[in-house]
Amino acid sequence: MLKRVIVLFTVLIMASAIGCAKKEPAKAYKTVAVDSYLVENPGEKKLIYVPRGKFKRGEYVTVNEERDVNGKKYINVTIDGVTTRGWLDATYLKEGRLESVTVIKDDDLYLRPNVKSEKTGTVKAGQVAFRIEENNEFVLIQYPGKEAYILKSSLGDASMVIRTITIAGLGKATVAASSQYISSEGKETSFDPRNAFDGKLQTAWSEGKSNDEGTGEFIILTFEKPVVLTRVSVVNGYANTEESYKNNSRVASLKVISGNGQEVAIDLVDNNLDYQSSDMELYGSSFKFMINKTYSGKMSDTCISEIRLEGRSDFAGDNEYGDGDE
Repeated sequence: MLKRVIVLFTVLIMASAIGCAKKEPAKAYKTVAVDSYLVENPGEKKLIYVPRGKFKRGEYVTVNEERDVNGKKYINVTIDGVTTRGWLDATYLKEGRLESVTVIKDDDLYLRPNVKSEKTGTVKAGQVAFRIEENNEFVLIQYPGKEAYILKSSLGDASMVIRTITIAGLGKATVAASSQYISSEGKETSFDPRNAFDGKLQTAWSEGKSNDEGTGEFIILTFEKPVVLTRVSVVNGYANTEESYKNNSRVASLKVISGNGQEVAIDLVDNNLDYQSSDMELYGSSFKFMINKTYSGKMSDTCISEIRLEGRSDFAGDNEYGDGDE
């Protein structure tokens, strides 16, 4: 009898202890929205950065505490998966563990989830954004500098991205590249291959081959119908400024290769921020613009600011050039 009483008493004590034990609160996760650094002393003029506290957009953190400094909100966080912790500007964070989505075609952005609401801009195919919420056929997305609704049908996998341009006199074409420099998530269109055809010297395509000046990397254009290229004009390097031109590598020789095997090499002189032109007679529906040789810059990334094409498309497909690409 005494043994039973002792056992029962022990069970009651254990049950009481379990019932009184405090449950660990669920971790409050947030997603980093911009590249940033953790600091030890938020709000001070001379910031002290936390060792190994550099963030990339898309990383996750857990919240420890919040603090207001001079009217600005800061959050003390721990980087997910490690013990590194520090303070971060609250505006750099988004609620929850957000997933990334890819815009697969150029489309309009909306203020509200309704095609009749105000348009707030457009977004290029290839842009990676956070999925904030869904609302029927719309998704609220966020990427650096923008938060807006987009049709769900315009989102998908990166392999589904369709980049298109229209070239005067030649028609509509899709654009792709063997590689592209991307500094961080959210900046996928900064050095997009379409930049080489936008008529702006302030933008450029930069190949993305690691630790290499990109020999063999290329942009490829595919037209809806065969065309004849009669002149290609190139603005070499990243011609936004003389500094950006010299910092990045440039093309010394560019091969233009048609889909049916014809090719022309264009030799480009260095330290020239203007158009350099070459006449040719290449026929096809697709054309590669391949880096053949380079001039070295301070950085290995090789850039092309502009490729201007001239030619004609108003002819029968069965002619002296053959029937098109093989």
